[in-house]
Amino acid sequence: MVGIAGAFFLPWWVPLVCMMGLALRYPAWEVLVIGLVMDLLWLPGQGFEVPVFLITGIILVWICAPLRNQFLRP
Repeated sequence: MVGIAGAFFLPWWVPLVCMMGLALRYPAWEVLVIGLVMDLLWLPGQGFEVPVFLITGIILVWICAPLRNQFLRP
């Protein structure tokens, strides 16, 4: 909830911290949603731009999966 609200009302680094926390703790696909919302809000509408937050979210979920399995296994 903080990540989505942060995308609208807070600086760019707050949703990024939320994305990192979610990706480290849970197999959270919300990270991709936060990244998509950030890109839709912050990318300029002129031409093609790289969706930086969405790509960052995909990388975070992909990289943090083995860490979650190793350290947070019950």
